[in-house]
Amino acid sequence: MRSDKTDFRSLMGEGPRAVGMMSVVIESGGSLDSAVRDIAAGGPVNTRKLFSDIVQDADTRVTADIRSGLNDLIAGLPKELAAFRRSVHMLMAASEMSSGSEKTRILKDATDISLSGLKETGEAYSSSLSNPCMVIFGLGIMVPMIMMSILPILQIGGMFGASLGLAPVIVTTLVIVPACVLCVTLSINAKNPFGTEKGDRDWRSLMPLLTSFPLGIVGWNITGDIVQTMVFATIPAGALSFALLSPSHGEEKKRTETEKLLKDSVFELGNHLISGDNFENSAIGALGARKETYKISDTLRKEITLCRGDVRSAIRSALGTVSPLAADTYCEIYDASLRDVREAGRLAISIGRQMQDQEAVGKNISNKLKSMFDMMTATAAVFAPMVLGLSVSMLKPLSEISEAADIAGTSAVIAIYLMELCAMMAMLTAAHTGKNGVGSIVYRFSMMLPLSMTVFFACISIAL
Repeated sequence: MRSDKTDFRSLMGEGPRAVGMMSVVIESGGSLDSAVRDIAAGGPVNTRKLFSDIVQDADTRVTADIRSGLNDLIAGLPKELAAFRRSVHMLMAASEMSSGSEKTRILKDATDISLSGLKETGEAYSSSLSNPCMVIFGLGIMVPMIMMSILPILQIGGMFGASLGLAPVIVTTLVIVPACVLCVTLSINAKNPFGTEKGDRDWRSLMPLLTSFPLGIVGWNITGDIVQTMVFATIPAGALSFALLSPSHGEEKKRTETEKLLKDSVFELGNHLISGDNFENSAIGALGARKETYKISDTLRKEITLCRGDVRSAIRSALGTVSPLAADTYCEIYDASLRDVREAGRLAISIGRQMQDQEAVGKNISNKLKSMFDMMTATAAVFAPMVLGLSVSMLKPLSEISEAADIAGTSAVIAIYLMELCAMMAMLTAAHTGKNGVGSIVYRFSMMLPLSMTVFFACISIAL
């Protein structure tokens, strides 16, 4: 087995889906081998890699069979994945049983245990965020504020002898504090069991932010002030980036809502199939029951008409662009309907229940974490620039008696630091949502940056 190189943390979030897919195959009469091969062919990304190794090792006789390879895999899982291990053991036991209520109960218990494990993992993760987030809050605001407020006062008292200038402020604010905050942020993301998938790497989303450079040149020629130049450059560039990325963000949000409706339609598909209707009419009827998915229903009808019997390709063409998961589910139910329509209906209802259970667990965890990450966003966009801006304003009466209190230089350092803070909070919150691609990070950064710079400039204007 090559599982020693795998990040087992990924299985925490993918476990319920993988267990659910295997449960569906076994419940419909499939063997354990076919269930494992199904995951290897179309399961969740990281789980698919592990199960592909199992299949390859069994096919090349590295292991005796797939059951042996699966036993080797779950034996090497860490204690954090105990729920996944128990679920797989129950699936293996159920695969040896004949159809009946006992088999159905064991399969249901396996999916329930996997979901309970995911819920416990999420609750443990959310509880572990309190201290790291307080560290970020303290480092992000308190340390720079102390540098802005206390250091000049100590300078006036003669504690440091000769003037220290801006060197301590620059090193601490722009290097040490961001490095510490970044380390804590990466530590939080590393423990996140729900943000393991890599996002897009479309660097073109950064292009609107590049307009800050020509705007900065124009601003410097007009004002001749470094802080006003930075404000003049970053606010319009950030607002432009936010405006250009908002439509795609809105489309993704709409796609997510439609994906939820597609998952809900699996129940209705099952009811149609149980009544004895064929798959094609059942799928079109289930999707056409809601106005939000009516267009998809119409597309599926056209694709089925033109597919020349390749219904799977018609399903993927109609549903795949909105939800690959829903498309795979419909394909699984279609395959089952070729054997027995009513059995496929019961299978669809079982899958629909699993999807709703997973959705409920994920929503519950997200709601618990939402307030924490909303606080982090508000800190970067409002509280940090407000507190630091007012701290800089306090330096005005000190600037006349202390050489260390350089308002212009200190303001420029803080402005740069606020950009860094917005970038780090954008990375943190994007990773929390699981959409940690470049586009999502830039979108969040562009949302926070203009507000942060506006609040900061308004606060330091008191000292101008």
